[in-house]
Amino acid sequence: MKQFSIASAIVVGLVVLAPSLAHAQERVKAFDHLDGPRIGLPDDPGGASEMRQLCPDSIETCQRYWAYTGHFVRNATIPTRDREVLILRTAWLNRGDYIWGRHNLIGQDAGLTQQEISRITRGAEAAGWNAFDATLLSAADELYTTRFISEPTWNKLADRYTESQLREVVLIVGNYTQLSMLQNTLGAQLEPGIQGLPNDER
Repeated sequence: MKQFSIASAIVVGLVVLAPSLAHAQERVKAFDHLDGPRIGLPDDPGGASEMRQLCPDSIETCQRYWAYTGHFVRNATIPTRDREVLILRTAWLNRGDYIWGRHNLIGQDAGLTQQEISRITRGAEAAGWNAFDATLLSAADELYTTRFISEPTWNKLADRYTESQLREVVLIVGNYTQLSMLQNTLGAQLEPGIQGLPNDER
């Protein structure tokens, strides 16, 4: 009887935990972050940062890529704070240490508090978000998980954004997903004094 009671308690506990486990957002599998570039850097960097040297402007593909990715920092029309929520969630999902470090600072300049930035790692269901912030986080998660934004999330975004801005949401998440791949794989290193993802989140 005692064994039955223990087994029953375990089953009940699993049932209670199931909803929270079902909503845990998976990320890319953990990997060993490189401690330096794994690709040759130009002999003459021309003043470019080490990260930019990983894909130098002397290569046409890289030149065009940096122009594209830089557009989202300089010319996005969605509010800067909204953009940073999308970027930071995308960085966390993709274990993008470099993006997280840089946009932790940019996000604070855009109005995010350190508490909010830390909360981004806990997703849309974390207590404290307003409804639209939670929608932005859900959009990033859905694009990561299914490469698609569900109709409910899309409609909530559309209540505030124009069609052009709705396109931006998808392109921003896609761009920073690709950028995390490039930086993670080639070994982009943060500048001294800039903190990346917390050690237990890398």
